[in-house]
Amino acid sequence: MHWLLNLLLYQGAWLVAVLAKSAWPVLAILALHLWLSNQRRADSRLMLLYMFIGALVDGSLSLLGLFDFGPGVYLVPLWLVALWAALAMLPNHSLAWLKGRLWLNVLLGALAGPLAYWGGVRLGAAQFGWPLMPALATLALVWAGLWPGLMALAKREAV
Repeated sequence: MHWLLNLLLYQGAWLVAVLAKSAWPVLAILALHLWLSNQRRADSRLMLLYMFIGALVDGSLSLLGLFDFGPGVYLVPLWLVALWAALAMLPNHSLAWLKGRLWLNVLLGALAGPLAYWGGVRLGAAQFGWPLMPALATLALVWAGLWPGLMALAKREAV
């Protein structure tokens, strides 16, 4: 799959998940990705693993009060779990060049992770339960460690 198409599919999944707050459009994009992918098995395994990890990480942060997803959502909404599966589209395709580059992954995680959540908050998908700066700093620390681990997992699963 061409790296640009992969990146556009992910960005589309992120945008539709945040705006619609629905998992269904994300699942359609995931299906299209898998149909186009030459690494269906590895991508599918990563999607399941990332959904589990994402539910655990975001659920923990939600329990700590960092996120507020609105009434009726106790831990993590389904659209966010689906978005974690969409994140798994990237490591074997548009971000494959990052595998094994620890410090670039630390930097990418520390910057892109908090920005993605902040973007979601700004678009009304959730609210921070903490003041902005402590919330972003916490997310930067979490993602500085999480993203390198997710990329290492992708490297192992691609074998």
